[in-house]
Amino acid sequence: MKTATIGSAMIDIITVVADHDIERISMTNADNSFLMLEQGRKIDALNITTHVGGGAINAAVAFARQGHETTPTVKIGKDLEGKQVQALLDREGLKTSNLMQTDKATTGRSVIIASHDRNASIFTMRGANCLITEKEITQELFAGIDLLHIAPMSNESADAFPAIAKRGKEAGAFVVANPGKRQITRRGEDLLGSIQNLDLININRHEAETLLPLLMKQTKGSAIKSIQISDDHASGLLTRGLLNEHHHCTLAGFMSAIQNLGCRHVLVTDGTGGAYLATPEGLYHCPILKTEVKGSAGAGDSFTSTSGLQLAAGTEPAKALQLASINASSVVEYVDTQTGLLSMDELKKRLKIHVDKLPIQFWPWQQEPRQLN
Repeated sequence: MKTATIGSAMIDIITVVADHDIERISMTNADNSFLMLEQGRKIDALNITTHVGGGAINAAVAFARQGHETTPTVKIGKDLEGKQVQALLDREGLKTSNLMQTDKATTGRSVIIASHDRNASIFTMRGANCLITEKEITQELFAGIDLLHIAPMSNESADAFPAIAKRGKEAGAFVVANPGKRQITRRGEDLLGSIQNLDLININRHEAETLLPLLMKQTKGSAIKSIQISDDHASGLLTRGLLNEHHHCTLAGFMSAIQNLGCRHVLVTDGTGGAYLATPEGLYHCPILKTEVKGSAGAGDSFTSTSGLQLAAGTEPAKALQLASINASSVVEYVDTQTGLLSMDELKKRLKIHVDKLPIQFWPWQQEPRQLN
């Protein structure tokens, strides 16, 4: 399969700090938690390493390791960090024909501070990632590809999202989008206006709740589908639903509303609560594969890219979710975003070993749709 990705390329500087040198505070009445460093103190790090990352690069490496020809479309600066990105593409066997360079900004960089549960704090300087323009999104960019993965777009580059999705669909590709929270907050209308050009959208629970008010406004009165949940099999997010200030919607209703806009597959991840996938047939749930977590960065990129690749290849949704969970589990066993990405042979091998730990639940859509209020 010929695949392409578009989004960010970053240089990740990852600092691991001992638990006793950094304080963690969790909120009682909110989901937030904070890492606190002592002001003015020089702190010894357990490790400081530099890696190439970014959503588009992480997805491209995942595709290549699973045996597919992959062309990432990213913009880098004319600097040493840009050369590091090019070297990574060469090492992983990725095509460089869509690599863009600019002298107007430096290559994107991030500083990641990891401690305690390794759910790191990340300082980001997006640089050249912000400078992809709609004029650069030509039909030739995605000619002949079977799968287009659109990673989170940064600032002004997000303005090109509608053109990217449209060009991907016109090229005949299976189009996957993984918009970030900033993109949803600032350009939510553009995102929903492009839904018909997507085959799969993947967002996490917090991003879904951010999108909820705008989605309800645009689809109010439309007929949405529901599922029948039994007390014995219900999972947390199915019974809790999505909440945003005065707005509330069932997870099934939210996913059905997006499908009504033209996207066949909707994937919502919920951290340790696993992942939910809506298909034309119904709703699937897959738990996470528990492991020792050393770094959470890159887990979402791994899950989205693997599930999207498998669905594009015609894999059954249940197996696609299981393989994605395995790859994401492998990624978090390392502090960086790519060391844990697995080959297809290794994914299949681990699925045989861990299949009992990844039970799939499925709820078919109910026959009678109801209106979204």
